[in-house]
Amino acid sequence: MNRSIKIVIRICTVFLFMNIGITVLFAQSNTLPEPSGNYSVGVEYFCFTDSSWIELFDNNSEKYREITVKVWYPTDLEASEKAPYFFNPDIIIKYFSYPEIYKVLTTNSTRAAPLSQNEDTYPVLIFNHGWGEHFAQNTILMEELASHGYVVFSIAHHYECRFSFYPDGRFFPMDINSKRFQKMWQEQQNPKAMELLIKMFGLKDIDEQKQILIDQSNALPTVLKESPEYWAEDISFLLDRLESRNNENKLFNNRLDLEKIAVFGMSMGGLSAIEASMIDKRIKACVNIDGGLNSLMLERNISVPVLFLNGKRYLGYGDLFKSLCTSDSYSLAVRGSDHYNFTDYSVYPVPIVKPLLGPIDPNKTIEIMNAIVLAFFDKYLKDTKDIDLIEQAKKYNEIEIATNIEK
Repeated sequence: MNRSIKIVIRICTVFLFMNIGITVLFAQSNTLPEPSGNYSVGVEYFCFTDSSWIELFDNNSEKYREITVKVWYPTDLEASEKAPYFFNPDIIIKYFSYPEIYKVLTTNSTRAAPLSQNEDTYPVLIFNHGWGEHFAQNTILMEELASHGYVVFSIAHHYECRFSFYPDGRFFPMDINSKRFQKMWQEQQNPKAMELLIKMFGLKDIDEQKQILIDQSNALPTVLKESPEYWAEDISFLLDRLESRNNENKLFNNRLDLEKIAVFGMSMGGLSAIEASMIDKRIKACVNIDGGLNSLMLERNISVPVLFLNGKRYLGYGDLFKSLCTSDSYSLAVRGSDHYNFTDYSVYPVPIVKPLLGPIDPNKTIEIMNAIVLAFFDKYLKDTKDIDLIEQAKKYNEIEIATNIEK
């Protein structure tokens, strides 16, 4: 296990994000920041098996594809006991060297609370973590969205998440012994991949930007082209399950609004969100958080409203992103933010991500992300037409704005 963990940590550090930033020291609270919405927040876990897919990471091709899912949702219950950040923090601290604060860190969510009776139905959001991360990596954002009346499902894409938990608490770590994982690992040893990553900073010409994304995809085809498609299938599979179980599940009781579905994700999860929105017509809007695009996506148009929310890697890439969109699009890059500022690690860093946090105030990127992502979903899922995302973005001096909305 120790060797496995070391390799996973190394991959998570190398994969796409190697950039040195400045870690800001600050006081940490033992409880996540309170969400700003009118609802309290409930949380629950699920597990689904897709018997139509053989698991690609199974060397013997005997297992079906399985995903675990964590869901946050609005509730009217004001419970005194809040759920811990991790299902079993002792395991995470032991195997991944997370700081001791994760042992006592609590959320604003209550497990198994009833869904709020305030609305007949609630729009659905599907979140996807970064490669080598976990389905709770953006709990602050998930609670914010749930407190404003969204049911938010976060998928753990097995074998490419660092770890996950089943509903009964069983721990599921990343397995490095499969042939597919080893293939991905070998791809990432290619020195060209790191050279391309460094080269992409500061490019202003759209053709050069496109070429660097094409070259990266060619250098990392399993990671950057195959995996987003695989994860997009997980997203569609989850939507299938929600359709079939919306009536059956006691928690939701036919109150998921499956006509109002959006997908979002961070890093690889953002890539996968774009891919899913291109192939699944049930998806009405998409948010890509610091995930960029791969070469396959450069060949197709994105037809749903889309928000690109990026850190310093994609400063200046806004015109490229908006050129691929046939519906409303927004490209917002947050100066001073690096890759992991768009996760809870911005406020609760762990050793391996500290070099990947930018000099921005740790809470600022979280504040911006919460406000902009919520406004985007309110505008395009709740049809709040008077929301002006550009004006919202202009409130933050840190944001570089590119959009195809005429202003």
